[in-house]
Amino acid sequence: MTRPVQAAILPALAAALFFSLAALASQRGEISEMKRLTQSEYRAEVAHMLVSDPEYLRRLEQQGKPNALVTVTAYNADPAQTDSDPDIAASMRHVRPGTIAVSRDLFDRGWVFGRKVRLEGLGIFEINDLMAARHNHAVDVFIGSNSACVAFGKRRAKAALLNI
Repeated sequence: MTRPVQAAILPALAAALFFSLAALASQRGEISEMKRLTQSEYRAEVAHMLVSDPEYLRRLEQQGKPNALVTVTAYNADPAQTDSDPDIAASMRHVRPGTIAVSRDLFDRGWVFGRKVRLEGLGIFEINDLMAARHNHAVDVFIGSNSACVAFGKRRAKAALLNI
């Protein structure tokens, strides 16, 4: 390489290295800040980051055209409303806020564990559980307390299965 080419490339490489190290330091600070959060606080922070990103929301609106009208109810981890192990969902994961149970007819149409569903007026939820076989075109939102479930009631909503 000639000396003028080297003189132009070296400062550019040094600047790129400097900015890369600065970005890594910034990410390390964010990661260490996230590590101090509990698991539920971390999930809430990630959900907030996703929902507050305008570009992400725009893409969801484009693909999230309603494809089912469902009955929406709420449930909690009460043995009377679940099976013998109320804290474990049909997906073999723990029940938690932000997740839903779907009726088996929806499950058979591809509404499977891990997929995201947008319920109009309620938000975005992850499929984590199955409802009893007697339900059709129904979604059950997990809410932690029995009184909150009763207050939630029963409603109809448009639902969209998301490709995320």
